[in-house]
Amino acid sequence: MGLDMYLNVSERIAQYDYQRVGMDLVRTEDSRYNNVIEASGIKVKDDIASSVSVEWTAIYWRKANQIHGWFVETCGDGVDECQRIPVSRDRLVELHSICGQLIDTRSTELAHELLPPTPGFFFGGYEIDEYYWRDVEETHQQLTELLDEITPENYWNYSIEYQASW
Repeated sequence: MGLDMYLNVSERIAQYDYQRVGMDLVRTEDSRYNNVIEASGIKVKDDIASSVSVEWTAIYWRKANQIHGWFVETCGDGVDECQRIPVSRDRLVELHSICGQLIDTRSTELAHELLPPTPGFFFGGYEIDEYYWRDVEETHQQLTELLDEITPENYWNYSIEYQASW
């Protein structure tokens, strides 16, 4: 029992990728599409350009209430009902920047301003302590890796959602 938090990513994988080469439009097959189709056993009609979506949990937190509060306030309009909250790549960049700023300064005052602890039933501690800083550092590292994958050039292939349960 307690605050469990998930950043779920869904990626759309198209059967074909199209690129313009000079005046020609070149179609190439995406092997990941075939791998997903084969692994899942989905039956696809021939000659239909289609896509599949694969969803995974990119980041999992436990009782990182400051991160939870940020998602609820910034992306969820302050509504905290364990709902799925859509998150843009720009918002992830913003959270990554906040975490980086806090890591650089280790300022308790700045932490209370930018990423304050959020109270709730079984949400964990509300102090700016070693657990708080560990969650900020882990969030920064995991967002670095995720943002390297979801780039400004390909973000439209992804859907990102935050959800918590307690």
